[in-house]
Amino acid sequence: MSQLVSIEPPVLESDSIIIRPLQQGDARYLFSISYPEVWTYMFGEIKTEIEMEKHVSKKIKLRNQMKALPFVVVLRETNEIIGTTSIYEINLSQRSCEIGATWYASKFLRTFVNSECKYLLLNFCFEELKMIRVQFKTDERNVRSQKAIERLGAIKEGILRKERILENGYIRNAVVYSITDDDWGKVKQVILEKKHENNIVKECT
Repeated sequence: MSQLVSIEPPVLESDSIIIRPLQQGDARYLFSISYPEVWTYMFGEIKTEIEMEKHVSKKIKLRNQMKALPFVVVLRETNEIIGTTSIYEINLSQRSCEIGATWYASKFLRTFVNSECKYLLLNFCFEELKMIRVQFKTDERNVRSQKAIERLGAIKEGILRKERILENGYIRNAVVYSITDDDWGKVKQVILEKKHENNIVKECT
């Protein structure tokens, strides 16, 4: 991982949200906004605050090992944590990475938050880290996640069969999507146009 990533993990900001590095102290609040459906398609379910603290510790350890960049998503207006996301599988020699492990508090589902968050992350990956490929993977059963990724303009590449064994023993298939540097200009334009439309709606309500 480059010095840009390893020495000072980035803080990414827009008018509406802030994406900042995950801290151990965030575990308590993340647990308070989590709900059972969050863990349906994740590797394992987090049922207690102690489990969330261990989960956050593992993510921070990956960052310290320069294997991932875990974040919390903060609503600028209230300064409240509303979700979490990560950049991982970072391969600077191949100029590729993956965005995932993303979830939000239930009241922010199907709002501007996901597109705003993904825009900031993708902009960082393509324009700061100079990636040529950003990948997304999701459980084949998770149709809502697939639709959200497709709305970003990511290209569906196929299905990885029996890609992972979840903690509950379920062997999942994973749907793989990607955005390349060739796609980024168009994807960026589409996201910015949607953001402009959302701002107009907010002003009229």
